[in-house]
Amino acid sequence: MKRQRFFSLFSGTIIYFILMIIGCSKQSILKMPDPLPPIVKVHKHIILRSAPDMQHTGIYMNKGDLYSILATGSIKMWPRTRISQRARPEYGWPLMARIGEENPYFHPLVYGNASTTISLDSGYLYLGIKDIREGKVDDYGRSLKPEVHDDDSGSFSVDVIVWKTDDFAQIADFFEKKKKWSTNKALVDAYNDVHLYKRIYLASNKASKEIEETKKEIQELKEASKLEMPPMAKTVEKRKPMPGIKPESIEFSKEKKIAQLEAKLAKLTETLEKLEEMKKQLQEEKRKTGLLTKELEEKEKREKSLLTQLEYAEKIPPVVVVAAPKDGVELEVGTINFSGVAEDDQGIKGLDFFINDKPLLTKFSRDIKVSGTEHPKRLEFSERVLLQRGKNEIRIRATDIDGLVAEKILTVRYRELRKNVWAVVIGIDEYQKTRHLKYAVSDAKAFYEHLIRNNRIPKENITLLINQEAQCARLRSMLGTHLKNKAGKEDMVIIFFAGHGACEKDVMSPDGDGLEKYILPHDADPRDLYGSALPMSEVSRIFNRIRSERLIFIADACYSGASGGRTISLSGVRANISDAFLDRIATGRGRIILTASGANEVSGEDEKLGHGVFTYFLLEGLRGKADTDGDGIITVDEVYRYVSREVPRATGQEQHPVKKGIVEGQLILGVIE
Repeated sequence: MKRQRFFSLFSGTIIYFILMIIGCSKQSILKMPDPLPPIVKVHKHIILRSAPDMQHTGIYMNKGDLYSILATGSIKMWPRTRISQRARPEYGWPLMARIGEENPYFHPLVYGNASTTISLDSGYLYLGIKDIREGKVDDYGRSLKPEVHDDDSGSFSVDVIVWKTDDFAQIADFFEKKKKWSTNKALVDAYNDVHLYKRIYLASNKASKEIEETKKEIQELKEASKLEMPPMAKTVEKRKPMPGIKPESIEFSKEKKIAQLEAKLAKLTETLEKLEEMKKQLQEEKRKTGLLTKELEEKEKREKSLLTQLEYAEKIPPVVVVAAPKDGVELEVGTINFSGVAEDDQGIKGLDFFINDKPLLTKFSRDIKVSGTEHPKRLEFSERVLLQRGKNEIRIRATDIDGLVAEKILTVRYRELRKNVWAVVIGIDEYQKTRHLKYAVSDAKAFYEHLIRNNRIPKENITLLINQEAQCARLRSMLGTHLKNKAGKEDMVIIFFAGHGACEKDVMSPDGDGLEKYILPHDADPRDLYGSALPMSEVSRIFNRIRSERLIFIADACYSGASGGRTISLSGVRANISDAFLDRIATGRGRIILTASGANEVSGEDEKLGHGVFTYFLLEGLRGKADTDGDGIITVDEVYRYVSREVPRATGQEQHPVKKGIVEGQLILGVIE
């Protein structure tokens, strides 16, 4: 007896598993011919399992496309002790759908195994399983508790059809033929879902056909009534009417028939209009079904959010502070570092980063999954991000061990203008008629390489003038003509000069010190500076010729006349020089002047550094040491703060860089790759 009971139980179990296998078959619900039927644009069979993220189907949907989803099978979710934890279409539609990367998900609001819906958006179709245990997913269908899916078993066999037509009569006929050869509930539900639409479409088609036939009959009667006897026949013999029939009765009969047909036509037209209105209403119903589902999802999220707030009313969410970049900043480089800190008294459980709603894989994404009470209370982050052209939204989300979430969102705009940067770089060691320098050429070459390698300015946008290439006429031409013709209003201009400076008496000088200041080209003659060098008054005029509203002039030279350094000594010139000439050349919109030293100081060279002291620390700052906020870009203000600290320290406080002028926004001088 026990053995019989055992075998009965064993065979029952086997039958159960066989039924389970049949119910969860991975075979397509629909057997489509090849090629596809004329009314089908796309058909795809998908096996869908429980997973933390939605599955990319590879099906692209256009807004307004009519599509059907058929599903069968089941997914068993832990704990297995409760029947309510089995997800089946019969228990309520468990599928989530999302169209496009940026659209919140929704699932068709039906109960059954099939749904035909109108696409509300354009994009690729994503499918997923709604977690009926907790339903904790974000706005895009991704699970907020990925670990709950690990033990789930089973799958859905899903068929997706995108139709070429919105003729429900044809679609219903398609499903009717399919269900004749199958007992699958999904096919029956698919047919029932569109059957009502079929009846309306058939009635509409019938009315349209009758309207065309009635119009044709009316036209034929009207043409027949216009027929007259040929003129020649009238002259020969007058036609005799048929016996017993009066001619006027024939005409009256035609008119009566036409009137009856026109009345019929009016009624048919009215019927067709009503049917068309019903079709529109049904299509609108389909559209509203999707919208309603979205609204219900949003309502559900709002209610859950309120419950969470009530549950954690006395608890404090994490704090997220972003150090860099500033919100709303506009950049001309394609990468940026964002940095900051997340804190929570109870511990940080998760720290996620998104750019334009796409998750970023960072060390925190991999390493923060700790157990027990090891969750850190403070996390400092620093991540490099590749930017897209235009608007970039960076979102940092911190989750504590109580499930409370805090987000910080900032916007960065990227405008790629590197190709619109123009530069002239000048370095002179070998002077024809005055003392030579050692490292001015090294300074110019190093700065030139920085612009190409780090800032990625095209070589054709940069002119490098070394020694004899930097004669006075050439400098005037490159600065006053070349840059004037090339640089537009929105472009950036960089001028770098490493070489001698000088000054001479000039009672007409507007600087209040009776001196005019000069930068010395390769062929400068100390006895005729006015005729062979560039006075600052001329430099100011050259700058005013250039249309760009973002111009920076960097000069590693000095004008004090003291012995040594990058200046020449002239007899009879007093040492108390005003720096008002810097304000003079910085006058104008978007002009920045950055010089190696104060007006009465020496701009020195250092044999150990192999550069001018100022240029050495300028390059060090541009390579990254001046990046105080860690955002991967070096602005003029950042590099000036750096050289203002390092140059005096390296020269025993004998040399202090000077910056003059202002510019709107950030002027980027360096990029850290």
